[in-house]
Amino acid sequence: MNYLAHFHLAYGKDELIVGALLGDFIKGPLNGDLVQPVEQGIMLHRKIDSYTDQHKLLRSCHQQFDPTYRRYAGIMTDVVFDHFLSKHWPIFHPQPLADFNEEVFQLLRNNPQLSERAQKMADILDRNHVFAKYREWSTVNSALKNIGLRLKGVNPLNTAAAELRTHYDLLEETFFEFYQQLQEHVSQQRHLLSSYDSKLKKTITASATTAEE
Repeated sequence: MNYLAHFHLAYGKDELIVGALLGDFIKGPLNGDLVQPVEQGIMLHRKIDSYTDQHKLLRSCHQQFDPTYRRYAGIMTDVVFDHFLSKHWPIFHPQPLADFNEEVFQLLRNNPQLSERAQKMADILDRNHVFAKYREWSTVNSALKNIGLRLKGVNPLNTAAAELRTHYDLLEETFFEFYQQLQEHVSQQRHLLSSYDSKLKKTITASATTAEE
């Protein structure tokens, strides 16, 4: 999933939103270098990506793409799903998208927990009002082209929006079915992360009490 979906799925806890952004910039094991709730946000980001990459609905959808694009199908659907989420935002969130956007980026502006690269990306998204503009197909096109420029080697992302447009109805239908399942999965994962956090706090408190005695 792309940035709007990750922030939407992390909404309700500030540190999870920070981690949702950092998930694209921090790789490898998490060793406690960041505060635990932020690391939980990174873990949630990874679980969302893993669930998405392996989901049978998306794999079936990707098989409809021209073979030229199938290697990049995950990137393509990540971007177009943000388009559908923006387009149908009132169905998924009670807060107007403009207000959600401001709340998220007020949190992320000059946030000391963000890496330099993550802060730069937050500033770009904020400055360009990307989430609202994702309703416009031109934003899908430009987003894919920009991603293509960042990838090593030759790739077809400069024409990927046209391929997505060919399968627009199928992709929109798939989005609605998949995103409902993803939200249920994320709800379970957030509960597990919260339970783990509570158990860890109890363990730390018990250890501190024992040490004092």
